[in-house]
Amino acid sequence: MEYLIFIAKSSLVIALFSICFQVFLRNETFFKANRWFLLAGIFVAMAFPFLIITKIVFVNTPVVDFNKLTNIVVNQSSVENINWWLVILIAYAAGCLFFLGRFLMQLASLFSLINKGTSTRVGKYKMVEVTADTSAFSFFNYIVYNPSLHTANELKTIIKHEELHAKQKHSLDMLLTHLLCVLQWANPFAWWYKKMVSVNLEYLVDDAIVSHQNKKEYQYLLLQQSVHSMASLTVTNTFFNSLVKKRIVMLNKSKSRKESILKMGLVIPMLFCAVVVFNTETIAQSKPVSNDLVNEVPKITVTENSETVSVKDSVKTVVTKPKKQAKTVITQPKEKQSKEQQAKVSNTFNFQIEDNVQTSITPVSMTTPIREAKTHENSYLTSKKPLIIVNGEVMPSSFDMNLLIPENIEHINIFKNQSAIDRFGKKGENGVVEITTKK
Repeated sequence: MEYLIFIAKSSLVIALFSICFQVFLRNETFFKANRWFLLAGIFVAMAFPFLIITKIVFVNTPVVDFNKLTNIVVNQSSVENINWWLVILIAYAAGCLFFLGRFLMQLASLFSLINKGTSTRVGKYKMVEVTADTSAFSFFNYIVYNPSLHTANELKTIIKHEELHAKQKHSLDMLLTHLLCVLQWANPFAWWYKKMVSVNLEYLVDDAIVSHQNKKEYQYLLLQQSVHSMASLTVTNTFFNSLVKKRIVMLNKSKSRKESILKMGLVIPMLFCAVVVFNTETIAQSKPVSNDLVNEVPKITVTENSETVSVKDSVKTVVTKPKKQAKTVITQPKEKQSKEQQAKVSNTFNFQIEDNVQTSITPVSMTTPIREAKTHENSYLTSKKPLIIVNGEVMPSSFDMNLLIPENIEHINIFKNQSAIDRFGKKGENGVVEITTKK
């Protein structure tokens, strides 16, 4: 799956560079800049899938009331469906292997042709004379030609042409585009891209040749070579190709203005939009669950005659009676407290308990002491927690169920009452929640 996503995203970048080049740069005469633009497109296409923008979104974690659940077991369907993504991946990989094999066969034919010819080193280049009916071509420092197919003057120009290809390392461009087509064989823009790179390299060398040679003679040579149908290898830079008309048109085209090179920057906003649309990864995180009921003492406010006192860290009761009969009683939470120290209130007051979950105002006639509801864990909750088991492991009593992400849960088993005791013994007397997460 990840490999197919990589191919799809890199294919998108190749399509963007192809469209940008075809619409804005195809008719411009800065061929060297065009070469680097097209090469950059290949490298950007390979890096683009790894440029990820991470966006974090906080969501409310659903709270599950386990006391209302019955004994249920949710299992995934045992029927295995066909994994179509795997089928597509295998088919695509088979296509890659096919085109890779064809590319390797072309390289093997190339080296076989070179080995059969007569090689002569001239400077840093190897001149290889062959007898096969093939167009002259260069491959790195090898320049291959059939001398019987050309006159001496033609051969001099052709060799000069191929030396420029070799000097500027154009074979690297051709190898990269062939490997791109192997990787993206199902992408029509990849094959179009390879053709654009090849044509631009010919424009680049043609422009360099006519700067030192008569333009008309060179054009006649191109036309003459187009009359003869000669075989060539696509992996090489050949002197003759079927786009002779376009090459002659570009030779006679006026030089582009320097400002036109800024058109290359138009691909940048295209890439930015592609990153935002396709490479933005949204990560959902649960909001922190408030544990104020467990870890903090509730806040109690007692009101009479418009006087209010709020206390956060301990339970304090402040009573104000009307007029001169004022009496203040403070009750602090302690482990042990005598009856004499406990305050009794005879009036009726409205008191408010705020615990960050809900707020309630309750009228109470204070005829008995206000006592703390305190558990052995220093908590103000009196409900007993069920035994929680996650993937076969018993969780501690402090384990927070709300931290589990529902999407990661495969199934939940709820055991209550006698069924829980029968299965898990005495430790299951408060109920058991058995959770299995997805692997």
